[in-house]
Amino acid sequence: MRLTSKLYAQHLGWHFKKHWKVQGNRVPRDTGAKNVLASMGFQVKEASDVLKPKFERIELNVVGALPKPILEDENHPNWKSSVCHIFGDENVPLEGVLQAQHLTKSLVINGLPKELEESLKNMTISPTVDRNIQNSILSSHVFDAEQEKLPIVKIPEKPMFVFPRTYGITHPRRNRLLLSKLIFESEKLAGKTVNSQRKIVNNADFRFTVEKNGQKIQFDLGVDTLITSRKGISGIKEMVDGEIPELFPIHETISIPRKNIYLDKDYYPVPSAIFGNPHTIFVHFSEEDVKNLHETPVTGSQFKSRNMLKAFTVAASRARQLYGSIENLPEPIVVQSIQTDGKTFHFGFLQLNTLNLTGSEGTKNYWFQMDNMDLFRECGMRHGRPVLEGYNKDVFRVLSAFYSNC
Repeated sequence: MRLTSKLYAQHLGWHFKKHWKVQGNRVPRDTGAKNVLASMGFQVKEASDVLKPKFERIELNVVGALPKPILEDENHPNWKSSVCHIFGDENVPLEGVLQAQHLTKSLVINGLPKELEESLKNMTISPTVDRNIQNSILSSHVFDAEQEKLPIVKIPEKPMFVFPRTYGITHPRRNRLLLSKLIFESEKLAGKTVNSQRKIVNNADFRFTVEKNGQKIQFDLGVDTLITSRKGISGIKEMVDGEIPELFPIHETISIPRKNIYLDKDYYPVPSAIFGNPHTIFVHFSEEDVKNLHETPVTGSQFKSRNMLKAFTVAASRARQLYGSIENLPEPIVVQSIQTDGKTFHFGFLQLNTLNLTGSEGTKNYWFQMDNMDLFRECGMRHGRPVLEGYNKDVFRVLSAFYSNC
């Protein structure tokens, strides 16, 4: 190849970068100018301090700004040296109802008390009320205008599939709308005489702490809807005999997280006033919020046990408010509990007789429960038209009987 002037040409940009790299690695020499200026009384500063001066930052409490989160360590104001097992809204007992029996020292009876059973037999629902209930189901599951991003859909058999995100009515709003409409229909059936004895509280929190078999256990739970009454529900008069089944080798506090940060104080949200007696609680259930620690689906027994522990926490915190730190109550406290995920309902009836939860001998608490009941089989849109199939009117009959019970 013939050498031309083009081949002899140099890439000035490449040479400039190389020269900059070499010169950039040079170490500046000490000329002694800094010492001379210092001896003459001149102050020598770094160039970075002059070009980018440092200013002291002043934190301002702006209205609406969120406070910084408090670190969960020994400096936390609620730090305790003793460890406590805290059962929260997102937890479920590993062994379901059996473990809940040991935690609350309760006997489980399938079915409702005789008084409630008799009121259910005498209760009839008119076609007009049935039509109102069906419209309520459709309005809460289909016709509501909320359009929010729903949780990610996963199939256990094919976890690698990525389904498109869907928009619609969120689970909490759907349950809240449905229960509010069912309670409203129950109020219309009960009449003014019963309604004047009831008050409704939304989003109530309860806390109950107990020492059990040398360990501290705290139930820190919330209830979505609490119905209070002027007079508490009468407990059953007959005694219930039975023994709590064995849980060995599993310990009763298994799957309950242990923490050092907690409030060592019981809490009942309603003051001890005229309408301070708990009557019925409504609990929302969502698989997105309530999970096992080992990430397995919530079983039917765990679904029922969560309802049981919610009712126990409400009754126990009320007992502490009335009687303080006593064991056997002078009068039992009764709480009716209804848990639903928007479709499946679980009804329970708790009678709290004692707060002495140690051991399995002596006075026990009673938990009456029914099997799960589906309000409907299918509700949604099909070919652009709303569909409600398999409506079960017995669910509302039980709910209305709970509301009117006294």
